[in-house]
Amino acid sequence: MVVGAIGFVFLWIGLRENLFARVKVGAAILVVAVLLFFTGLLTVTPTEHAKKLISGFVQAAVNEQIDEALVFLSPEVIIVDDWRGESRSGHAGIRKSLEALYRKHTLSYNTILRMEIYERQHDVLTELSMFTRVSRIGSVPSRWRILAREQPEGTWSIYSIDAVEIAGRSYR
Repeated sequence: MVVGAIGFVFLWIGLRENLFARVKVGAAILVVAVLLFFTGLLTVTPTEHAKKLISGFVQAAVNEQIDEALVFLSPEVIIVDDWRGESRSGHAGIRKSLEALYRKHTLSYNTILRMEIYERQHDVLTELSMFTRVSRIGSVPSRWRILAREQPEGTWSIYSIDAVEIAGRSYR
């Protein structure tokens, strides 16, 4: 947009003051701006993959759509912390954890307060802060670390979920 605006200014000044050299420069800059725009549309970065995965997973989990939530996860997804001495990893573990949550509570509202994404050599680390309204409890803040990576077949999925803090309670 900025490059296009600069090109437009050159083009406008060149046309207004009959300066053919500025018209050519403005037109060239506009062509570069269009090429940059289409290159940006066609290029999907690891950060964009991670943002789409995590937003989709969170939305599906809040809407109690377990099967849709599992689409965003690797079949071998790891839940870093065992809850009450019970390790719940993989799709079966996530399903069991979400079903237990839905039996106890209804999630009526969720917002992502902060999503910091760090591209690393082999994966993408996302630090996520959320605020969720939970039945019988109220508004609950939480912090999470979620890892996503590209799979061998070229798709992206979440492979690690780490609950750092929920409602002020640290899982460290």
